[in-house]
Amino acid sequence: MTDRAPRAPVDLAVTTRDVKARVRRVIGNLERIERQKGPLFSDPRGVWLDVTLSIHKLEAATAQLKRARWP
Repeated sequence: MTDRAPRAPVDLAVTTRDVKARVRRVIGNLERIERQKGPLFSDPRGVWLDVTLSIHKLEAATAQLKRARWP
């Protein structure tokens, strides 16, 4: 069995603040999509990319929080 090097200390307050800011930005992007008035999206490809990027950003924020909290 190999020994792991000790983990670097993580400032949970800073990490949590960063994750909350990321989530706020993602929610803002999704709210912008929701506010579109037309019955059809003017740029469906752009909307799909925004939603897909939002998913990736949320996954990255979750991974950052997980790394900070669990070994």
